[in-house]
Amino acid sequence: MLQHFVFRDKIELLPREKITQLGIQALNTEELLRAILGSGSKGTTVHGLAKTITSKIQSNKKLELRDLLAVKGMGTAKACQILAAVELVERIRPMGFPVMSSLAKVLEQLGELRNLPREQIVCLYLNTRMQLLFKETLAIGSVNQSIIAPRDIFSVIKYHPVSYLILAHNHPSGVALPSAEDIVFTDSIQTAGHLLGVELLDHIIVAKEEHYSFKEQKKLA
Repeated sequence: MLQHFVFRDKIELLPREKITQLGIQALNTEELLRAILGSGSKGTTVHGLAKTITSKIQSNKKLELRDLLAVKGMGTAKACQILAAVELVERIRPMGFPVMSSLAKVLEQLGELRNLPREQIVCLYLNTRMQLLFKETLAIGSVNQSIIAPRDIFSVIKYHPVSYLILAHNHPSGVALPSAEDIVFTDSIQTAGHLLGVELLDHIIVAKEEHYSFKEQKKLA
């Protein structure tokens, strides 16, 4: 249930620990950069470096060596590490962006959620052509009672041409029916989306052998 989610920065795990315990999908962009960099440099922490580079990535500007070297604490070796990682992504990424034209296509993107032992919420961000721009892990499960806020979902629209989004989370219990909290959460995100001009297309709950689609069940206004 969504009331068990906490913000990612409240989870006291290092990036490499999160990868081994929760999987690579549990890391946000800043944490991925921290895992790549490994450490900071004299006068600059790895957190500071990762945060600055994340803002550059989100600006939609193509990263160049000179841009990275302009970052305080960034040496040539670390700059080359980042550029190599970015280039690797470009080379192995399939041509074009997948179109989320059906529920089946969306479920293909959510397969890793089905067998997770803890709850996790992700968001698929789409452009006007229903193409998947990127998928972001927003929160993972915890015993703490925290609800993820709309601002954590919609903050990226400042940097990317997002027109639609699809929320998804898993129920490790094996039952995909929404809780009362799931319904309230969905309504709040849909309302926020209307105000910001971004449409919530669906909220999908997945379990090991089943799924529940708010759109399919006509639970979205």
